Amino acid sequence: MSDGAGFQVFVGSLPADISEEELKYVFQSYGDVKNIRILRAEDRKGKGADLSELSGSWHRRLNRLGAARQSADAALRGFAEQDAAWAVSRELLSDADPNVQFFGAQTLCRRVQRAAQGYPEPAAGDLKDWVPVLLKHLETDATKPSKQQLVVALAAVVVALCSTTWKTGVADLLALAERQPKIAWGTLVIIPEQLSEVVHKYLKADARTLALLHHAQGMLDMAVRYQPTSDEAPTGTLGDPDFSLALQTLTQWSKVMGLQLLEHEGFAQYLIGLLSGPAGNFEVVMDAVVEVLRRTPGAFIIYEPVQTPVPALEGLLGAVSRAMKALLPTLQSAAQQQVSLDMAEGRLLQRWAELAGTLVEAYTQLLWLDAESSEVLLAFIGACFVVHPQVAQAVAELWAILKDAQRDSKLPEGVMPKILHRLVEPSILSFVRFGRFDSPHTEDRSDLVQLRSSQQDILVDMYCIAAGTAEAQLVLNGLFSSLEKSESATDLLGMEVVWYAFQGISEVLADEPAIPDVYNKVLPTVFRVSSAPAEVLSTGAALLRGCGPHFEERLQAHLAPAVQWLMSVVTQIPLQASEVIQELCGYAGKLLLPHFEEFLKVVCQVAQSAPSEVDASLHGALVGITRDLPDEQAALAFANVCDGAGMLLKSGLDISSEAGRASFHRVLSRLLRCVSVAEEAGTAPITAGAPKASRTASRCLARFLLLHWASTAPLCQTLLMAAPATKDAAKGKPIFEYSDVAVQVNVLALLRRAAMAAAEVPEAALAEGLASLAVACCKEGQLAPLSSMAALSANPDVARSHVMPHLDVISSAALTHVQHGRAAEDLIPFLDLCSCLAAAAGDALFASPQVPPLAQLSVAALASTEHDVLKPVLVFLQRLLTSRALSLGEGDVSSLAQAIFASFHTWPRSMNTQTFKVFSALAERHEQVYMSTIAAAAGAPFLVHLSPADRLLAQQGLARLRGPKLRALLGDLALLTRGEASGPFYSATLLAASIIDTTCQFRYCYGS
Repeated sequence: MSDGAGFQVFVGSLPADISEEELKYVFQSYGDVKNIRILRAEDRKGKGADLSELSGSWHRRLNRLGAARQSADAALRGFAEQDAAWAVSRELLSDADPNVQFFGAQTLCRRVQRAAQGYPEPAAGDLKDWVPVLLKHLETDATKPSKQQLVVALAAVVVALCSTTWKTGVADLLALAERQPKIAWGTLVIIPEQLSEVVHKYLKADARTLALLHHAQGMLDMAVRYQPTSDEAPTGTLGDPDFSLALQTLTQWSKVMGLQLLEHEGFAQYLIGLLSGPAGNFEVVMDAVVEVLRRTPGAFIIYEPVQTPVPALEGLLGAVSRAMKALLPTLQSAAQQQVSLDMAEGRLLQRWAELAGTLVEAYTQLLWLDAESSEVLLAFIGACFVVHPQVAQAVAELWAILKDAQRDSKLPEGVMPKILHRLVEPSILSFVRFGRFDSPHTEDRSDLVQLRSSQQDILVDMYCIAAGTAEAQLVLNGLFSSLEKSESATDLLGMEVVWYAFQGISEVLADEPAIPDVYNKVLPTVFRVSSAPAEVLSTGAALLRGCGPHFEERLQAHLAPAVQWLMSVVTQIPLQASEVIQELCGYAGKLLLPHFEEFLKVVCQVAQSAPSEVDASLHGALVGITRDLPDEQAALAFANVCDGAGMLLKSGLDISSEAGRASFHRVLSRLLRCVSVAEEAGTAPITAGAPKASRTASRCLARFLLLHWASTAPLCQTLLMAAPATKDAAKGKPIFEYSDVAVQVNVLALLRRAAMAAAEVPEAALAEGLASLAVACCKEGQLAPLSSMAALSANPDVARSHVMPHLDVISSAALTHVQHGRAAEDLIPFLDLCSCLAAAAGDALFASPQVPPLAQLSVAALASTEHDVLKPVLVFLQRLLTSRALSLGEGDVSSLAQAIFASFHTWPRSMNTQTFKVFSALAERHEQVYMSTIAAAAGAPFLVHLSPADRLLAQQGLARLRGPKLRALLGDLALLTRGEASGPFYSATLLAASIIDTTCQFRYCYGS
C-alpha cells in the first residue's frame, strides 16, 4: 500500500522474541525505515508478523534484488554446463557457505551422471578418479543435502564402471559400511534408480545388473547385522537410520534388479525374527516382506505349474500368519467399535491390509490349503473390509482375483462357498458403512464417489461369483436385510446406499432373462420414499432404470407404481426422472395402454412448467406406450400426444422474443423426441426401404406437419435467416436444452427428418413445402436447409419431381456464395445434395442443363482439404464422369481433370479411395482428356519436386497403370508432395518397377 511517499509492507514468520529495534536494523540495509510495529497478542507474545513502512527506495531496491537474483540463477545454470564446472565444483565443495557447498555438489552430481550415461564429457577424465574425491567430501561435516548429491554421483559411477574398470564397486562400498554405514547404504539404495536410467532394454539381463548382483550375498550378510531402532518413514536418503537404509536397499534391488532375497541363506530367518518382534509393524520391514512375497517363486501360485515349496518361503508365510493372528483382536475391536483411527494406526492397518492383499494375489491357495492359516487370513480380510475405507481398498482386489479363478476353474470344490460365507457380511457392512453420502471417512465428494463405485464393483463381483448357487441369495439377502433396517430407522441415506448396490447388480442382469425375486421387495421401498434429498431420489431413479428390461415380465406389477413415483419426483429430479420414465415406457410401455389418457393429462400439466428437455422426455414416454399399436391407431395416438405442440403453433409464436423462441424450441424438441421414440418400435423390414416402425413414424410426422405447415414454415425460415449456421448444425443431432443455437440446430434437424418422412411415405405436398422453404433460404444466402433436400433425394421420384426443378436457383445461390469468397465448408449441404441427386436421379441429372454450373462449383470445392467437403464432391464427380448421358463438353471435362490433378495431393489420406475412383473414371471414360492432362502436368505440384527422369516415369505410370497399382501410385505421389515421405527410396528404379511389373501390387517401404 503506497501513500505516495513510501510503502507499507507486511512481514510474516518472525521470531516471537524479536524486538522492533532488531527488526529495524535488519530492514535499514534496504532503505530508510520510517516506522515498525510488531503485532502482539494480549499476553504480549509476538504473533510473528509486523507492519513496516519504508521509503520508495526500499521497494526499488527489492525489485532490483529480484532481477539480480534471476540473472544470477541464469548465470549459474550456464556455468554448470561448461567444462570448467568439473574443476570449480570440486573447489566449491570445500567452501564454508552451505549454499555454495550444495551448488558445487549438485553441479558435480549432474556432470557425473551425464558422463556415466555416456554423454561426451572430455573434462571428466576417468570417472574412477573421482571416487576418492567424492568419498573425501562425504566423510567431512558437509551438509546432508550436499552429501545426498554426492552419494547420487557415487552411485552413478558404480553403475557406469561395475562391469569394466570398477567391478569391485559394490564390495568396496560394503567394506566402507564397516566405518561409514550411512554413506555406503545411502549409495547402494540409489544404484537401482541410476541403473534404470542407463539400461534401456531388459534390465534384469543386462551385464551391469549381473555384475552388481555378483556381490549380493555380501550385501545380504552385511544387512542382517543391523537391528531396528525406530519406525521412521523411509525416504531413501542419508537421513534414514542405517537399518532402514539397508532394508530399503534390498527391497529396491529385488524390485528393480530381480534380486531373489530368499535364495540367500539366513535372510528368511532375519525377516521372520523382525516380524516376530515390534519391528514387524515397521513400514520398511513390511515393504521388504511384501516385496519378498511378490518376487519369490513358490508352490502356491494357482496359474503356474506346481513347484516344490521353498522352505524359507514356508517359514516366512507362517510368520506372517502368526503376526496377523496377533494383530487380529486389535483390528476386530476397531472394526466393531467404529473408532476413528489416528494417522499412525490407519497407516499401520493399511500396510497389513496391503500385505494380506499381496498374499491373496500371489498365494491364493492359502485360502484353502491350510485350515488354520485360511481362517486367520479370512478373518483378517473380513476385519479389513470393515475398519476403514482405505484399509478396505487394500484388499478389494480379492474379489476380482476370485472371480477370475472361478471362471478359470482354479478353485477346488467347496472353497468358494466357504469364502463367501465368511466375507459376504463384512463386505456388505463395509459398503453400507463407508459408501453413505454422509460418511465421515472421506472429506472430498469426488473421493466418496470413487469409493462408492469401487465398493459397488466389489458387491457386483461377489454376486457374479456366486451366481447360480445358494450363496447368491446370501449376497442379496444381506443387502435387503440392511435395507430393511435402514427403512425401519427412517435412514434415507442408508436406504440410498443399498439401492446403489442393487442398481449395480441389476445392470449386469440387463441381458439376462430373469431378475432375482428380491427386487420385487426392493422396488416398493423406493416408492415409499416421497420426500428426500435429490441424491437419494436420483439413486432410486437409477435403480428403476437398471431394472428397466425386466418390467415387461418379472417386474410387471411394479411398472405403474414406478411411473407414478417418478412423476411425483419429477419436480425434484426433473431430468433423471423424465429420462427414466421414457426408458421404462420404451421397455414395457404397452402394459400402460389402459392408463394412457390419464398419463397424458398428467404429462400435459407437468410439462408446461418443466424444462424443454424434460418436456421432450415425458412426451417421448407417451409415444413409447402407443408405438406398438396398429398404424392408424399409433398415428392417432401420436397426434394426441403432439396436440399441445399444435396448439402452441396455432397460437402464433412471437420468436422475436426470448419466450417465443423458447416455446418454439419446446415444440421442436417434443416433435423430434416423439418421432425418435416412435421409429424405435421395431426393426422388421418391409419389402423395400425403411423398417415398418420408421415408416409409421414418418407418416405420423408428415400428418402433423401438413396440418401445421403454414404456422411452422415461416418460423423455421425466420430463425434460419437470423444467424449463419455452423458446419455442424446442418447435420447436428437435436439439442434438447434451450439456447439460441439449439433452436437453429433443432429447426434443421426437424427439416431433415421431415424430408425423410416425405421421401418414405411419400408425401408430395410436404416435399414441395420443404423444397420451397429451402429455396427461399438459398435465395437469401442460407444454404444449410439444403441438407433437407438431400434427404428428399433419397426417393428418386421425389428427387426428380420436387428437387430438380429448383436446381437452377440452388446452383445460382451456391455460385454466388463462391463468388463472394465464402468458406468452402458452407457448401457442404449443397455438395451433399449434389451427391444424393447423382445417386437418385442419375442420367436425368447429368443430361440436364444444370450440369455445367454444378461442374464449376465442383472445381471450386476441389481446392478444399476438408473431408466433409471432398467426400460428396468426389462421389458426385465419379458418377458424373461415368454417366453415359453427360451433357458436358470436352472442354468442361478437361477443366475438371486439370482441377483434380492440381489438388489431389493436398487431400487427406481418408480420400484415397475416392481419389482413385475419380482418376479411374477419367481414365476409362475420358481417356483422351486424361492422357492430354497427364502430358501437360509436368509443372503440376505433385511432379515439380521430382527429377526430370522420375517425373517422366511418374507420368508414364499415371498413363499406363490401372487398378491397385494406380491407387498405390496416387497415394505415394501425394505422400511425397505433402512431405510425409522422402528419401532415395523413391527413385526411377522403383517407378520403373511399378510400371513394368504387372503381377505384383505397387508397394513402397517407407523409412527403410
